[in-house]
Amino acid sequence: MTNDKETLQQMFDEISARSGTPKIDLSENDSAALPFGDGMLLHVQYRANIPEVVFTVPLGTVPPERRAHVFGRLLEANFYWIGTRGATLSYHADLEQVVLQYQEGTTRLTAERLQSVLEGFLSVAIEWKATLAGIVEEAGGEAYPRSAGPGEASGLGSGAFMMA
Repeated sequence: MTNDKETLQQMFDEISARSGTPKIDLSENDSAALPFGDGMLLHVQYRANIPEVVFTVPLGTVPPERRAHVFGRLLEANFYWIGTRGATLSYHADLEQVVLQYQEGTTRLTAERLQSVLEGFLSVAIEWKATLAGIVEEAGGEAYPRSAGPGEASGLGSGAFMMA
């Protein structure tokens, strides 16, 4: 693929036509937003200067008194991306949201690879929204239990959608 927004847009159009999913339209500021799942929102940003496409999903808020516990668990999940299947969990202070992100280079990207990455990322986002809610709830206690995050418990590991 050339470093070209139009080609990336064509891939998104092809995925939409093939799968029947809503169209991702990068027309405004090289970005788009698409609702999915149970009230979730996928943000897509094309960065031509790198070149890459970045997927972001806000997962939820964390009460200030529970952040130390919750953030510790998120850091564990980020270790070698084992608990996130290649994506990254972080905290966006301005939005006061935990977010999940994944970036994919576009230089040699195909529509098939893009669809695989997108489907895998959305699956992980749905899992992590539920997992985050559970971690926030357990943070009310004093214990700091270590439990598997998405990908670990299911045995999918870090390569489920990272590698083609």
